[in-house]
Amino acid sequence: MRKNIFILILILISAVTLGTCSSDNEEFKICANKCPEESPWKVESLNLGLPCFSTKEACLEWAAKNGYGDKPCIECD
Repeated sequence: MRKNIFILILILISAVTLGTCSSDNEEFKICANKCPEESPWKVESLNLGLPCFSTKEACLEWAAKNGYGDKPCIECD
């Protein structure tokens, strides 16, 4: 049982690490899935079902209306 928990934790850590976006200021950002080039903005969350937006303002507006107001919008490329 402990071996299974250890493997699960290792997989979760790997998924978060491999799913991060790099940026110029070396800030740690989580991009659970990539967005298309024309809509690079996304609410920073591990939820894979969140939409992508063409502007940060549209992203923040959607986040506020849908219960993600405490999460920042980040540019995932």
